[in-house]
Amino acid sequence: MNQNLFKLQKIILLILLSGFIPFLKALGQSKTDSITSFLQDEMIKRNIPGLQVAIIRNGKVVLVKSFGFANIENRVKVNDSAVFSINSATKAFTGVAIMQLVEEGKINLQGMISSYLDSLPDQWKEIKIYQLLTHTSDLPDFVDVRKGGFVEGLKYPEALKAIRKYPMEFTAGTQMRYNQTNYVLLGQIIEKLSGKSFEKFIQERQFDPAGMKRTGFGDSRDIIMDKAPTYRLSKITERNFVKGKTLERTWEEFTELRATAGINSSASELANWILSLQNGILLKPESLKTMWEAGKLNNGNYSGWALGWIARRNIAPRAVAGIGGARSWFYVYPDNHLAIIILTNLSTNQPEDLAPEVAGFYYPELKSINGGSLPETVLPLRALLEKEGYNKAIQLSEKIKKRDGKFFLSERDLTNWAYYLLLIQHKPKEAIELFKLYVHFYPSDANAYEGLGEAYQSTGDLKNAIAAYKKTLELDPKNTNASKKLKILLNN
Repeated sequence: MNQNLFKLQKIILLILLSGFIPFLKALGQSKTDSITSFLQDEMIKRNIPGLQVAIIRNGKVVLVKSFGFANIENRVKVNDSAVFSINSATKAFTGVAIMQLVEEGKINLQGMISSYLDSLPDQWKEIKIYQLLTHTSDLPDFVDVRKGGFVEGLKYPEALKAIRKYPMEFTAGTQMRYNQTNYVLLGQIIEKLSGKSFEKFIQERQFDPAGMKRTGFGDSRDIIMDKAPTYRLSKITERNFVKGKTLERTWEEFTELRATAGINSSASELANWILSLQNGILLKPESLKTMWEAGKLNNGNYSGWALGWIARRNIAPRAVAGIGGARSWFYVYPDNHLAIIILTNLSTNQPEDLAPEVAGFYYPELKSINGGSLPETVLPLRALLEKEGYNKAIQLSEKIKKRDGKFFLSERDLTNWAYYLLLIQHKPKEAIELFKLYVHFYPSDANAYEGLGEAYQSTGDLKNAIAAYKKTLELDPKNTNASKKLKILLNN
């Protein structure tokens, strides 16, 4: 070959490669770039000050990124070392701790809690470890969520004693009812069997092996290096605060509730923890499989929880999740080798739909437009309502029920779906129809009427909103939220 021609071809090849290599690189980055743009847009839409994301794909961390401000007052930017509260997502660590004790032969998941704890009330003794983990025990909750404290305004030890005299809420295994009592008892069992404090057991058995050097327990009272405080949009209008617009600090105090909440971590360290789970460092593969299996009620329906984890999606792509404080969450798709971790410092309504949206960049069926953010139990009905109209919700539900005797919509699934339409998709008319469906199936549930009142109120239908709030208070006279809303409407 002519030497000059060879040189010319070599130069052309180098020129082509110099353009092609960046092109290939750009192709590789396109997905992460799209995810980055999506999260930045969502932060603006949702007023999220600061956010971290980590993505695990096929056993490797493919993205770790930080956005915005960890501390607004001092304009401290979020970096990859910042730690965020994960609140109730701590329960996933409790689930892992229980499974570690199962592997040691110290716990039987089907064993009764009276085998591990002494001096329990008679009506508590036959509750199973499995039922505590899946929130299917019938124990009363000693935390008063509406009032932000413990029952009867008591302190922690007195509240725990007081609920021992409370009636059981339902027959164990027949319902799922999220309940902090369950995990307080699990924490006590872990401490008794390990001979260590819950915090020390988690540190030695999970944080240390997973290389989580910055992760630990702590509250608003503690000084925590690189901690991003949690904000929320004001719930009231007074002084300089405007409801729904002004950011304010939240107070987090979980000193007696470590097995339920209280861990602070970063997205990158949570990614290390999930990889340690998947790589057999923290649990054997068979134990991990058991932990991530969706729990079932006595009638065979899914309970909505796995063992310490939320069973978020039970059809492919299957998902389990840790969600805490309406602000931090991690989703694992075990069959698809994918995990999404998103931590924020804004406590808000249903932000966890961001995780499936990000997963939707890999699996489009997970995007909310395809119903991916919703529990699979509602998907058949949703498909019909999207086609025929939400005003036929009751009619079509009854039709499906007659055709499929196993068709079942839980209060939790109806609540999540209706509020998703109301608060995230801003479709109040459709939300009204779902709350009507909620009332149809659960006519004695005060939460159904409260949601209906909120949906009516958002459309300006004050007459029906007032009627719904009155019904809420008829069923639940101690509902202070409904009482305040009704008082405001009646005074206007």
